[in-house]
Amino acid sequence: MKKIKILDCTLRDGGYYVDWNFNKSTVDKYLSAISEAKIDIGEIGFRFFPCNNSLGAFAYSSDEYLETLSLPSNLDIAIMINAKEFIEFDLGIEIAVNSVFTRKIDSPVGIVRIATDVNDIEKCQSIALELDKLGYRVFLNLMKIDSIETPVLTGIVSQINEWGCVEVFYFADSFGGMNQHLISHIVDAIKSVWNGGIGIHAHDNKGHALINSLSAIDAGVSYVDATILGMGRGAGNTKMENLLVEITDKNLGEYNPDSIFPLALKEFAQLQEQYKWGSSIFYYLSAVHGIHPTYVQEMLSDGRYNADQVLSAITFLKDKTSSSYSLKDMMKALSTSTGSIHGSWSAKDWAKNREVLIIGSGPSISKYHDKIEQYIEEHNPIVLCLNINQNVSKHLVDVYISCHESRIAIEMDLYEDLRKPIILPMSKISATVCDILSNVDILDYGLKIEKNSLSAQYNGCVLDKPLVLMYALSLLSVSGVKKISLTGVDGYKEGDPKQQEMVSILNQFIDSNRDLDLYTITPSTYQISQALIV
Repeated sequence: MKKIKILDCTLRDGGYYVDWNFNKSTVDKYLSAISEAKIDIGEIGFRFFPCNNSLGAFAYSSDEYLETLSLPSNLDIAIMINAKEFIEFDLGIEIAVNSVFTRKIDSPVGIVRIATDVNDIEKCQSIALELDKLGYRVFLNLMKIDSIETPVLTGIVSQINEWGCVEVFYFADSFGGMNQHLISHIVDAIKSVWNGGIGIHAHDNKGHALINSLSAIDAGVSYVDATILGMGRGAGNTKMENLLVEITDKNLGEYNPDSIFPLALKEFAQLQEQYKWGSSIFYYLSAVHGIHPTYVQEMLSDGRYNADQVLSAITFLKDKTSSSYSLKDMMKALSTSTGSIHGSWSAKDWAKNREVLIIGSGPSISKYHDKIEQYIEEHNPIVLCLNINQNVSKHLVDVYISCHESRIAIEMDLYEDLRKPIILPMSKISATVCDILSNVDILDYGLKIEKNSLSAQYNGCVLDKPLVLMYALSLLSVSGVKKISLTGVDGYKEGDPKQQEMVSILNQFIDSNRDLDLYTITPSTYQISQALIV
């Protein structure tokens, strides 16, 4: 039977979401569960250099702290270090290593994994040799593997092989964008020049982490990373509970997946609910375009940025070299793509003396579906749908409206099938998307993004952010509309920063358009007059 070694790096990679500050109860249950599951290696955390910040204990994984834990005797304990920290240490690599590591015989840690990119490989030799001298098993983890051409990769691996101190060569699909074919090709290339073990660290940006890990095993990899519920940076990693089931079914190792399930379904399910890691369209796009997932993670965790802003930032970043994270570039991405206020279509008198019903995407659409459709049939408003909403019968919608290129690109096939007009700002839409929508009746209402602005003209509007609701309301404010009704514009939960942001913007709009009748016909947490149908 082929034996696979499983490395669990939940506390290390998952630490990006909790600042490596896991509570003691969760850690105890985790250690017990992975021990009972017969997992081979537990990568307990990072060993960053000590600094004055708020990071938790698993960012440093000091020997002193690890000795306070109930570490299972059947579990090899590993930690990860970032090569760059040691390379840039003022007093040199040897002193750097010995400042945070004792001899292996005096430490609960048995394995040290060096994370590096291709530019620092040569300097990693000194780190590896020093760790080997102290008695540690040394693994090397090469990041962003898909950006390295095969001849360069084989040259690097051959070089590391000559060091004679690295036990396992790991490669990381850092952006989660690789496929099975590429995985197999990389493993074959490594095997051609490498004498030791080979490992894979997969990310789940495109939802391929598990299948890529299994493909790597088929190709000859003997070490595989995974985390509980996939908890890890960005979209996360291969899900441990799924991997163990697959490996057990394939008779590739003697593991006990059942021991993991309670931990995954309780403690880590609660963490996932709170921190929302996992694959999404945002991480998918970041993988496709080679964008470092930290950009997406930071924006989603911030709470100030809506989906349109995140998509706009991704659109900006895809045209840059964004394989490394830069806060400066992220802020630039969030402030770009201003567009133009001058569209080719005029909203003047478009809804003159008519009621317009704006349909959002809130849960109330499903909850009050029948009553909403009844309202439409009885009042005969112009029905304006924000983006695509499949909870409303297409025949009841007159016009769709959107204002973000990436959102439109995602849904463009649906627009073609709708055969209804769509209002959008052509100045913010790429030529590629325009070509794809060439058979769609497009009403070009302009949009310019300008900080702290809210105004409308017949041909376009100026907004602080590309919010489709405000884009629609701005258009209607110059259309001669008699009454604006809203449904599915439910608002956010109390305390959500997006709630206060939207309340402020809506209040500004209402104050500037006091002659407009604006109502919501389904419950909303926004400060809007109500004419409820429920």
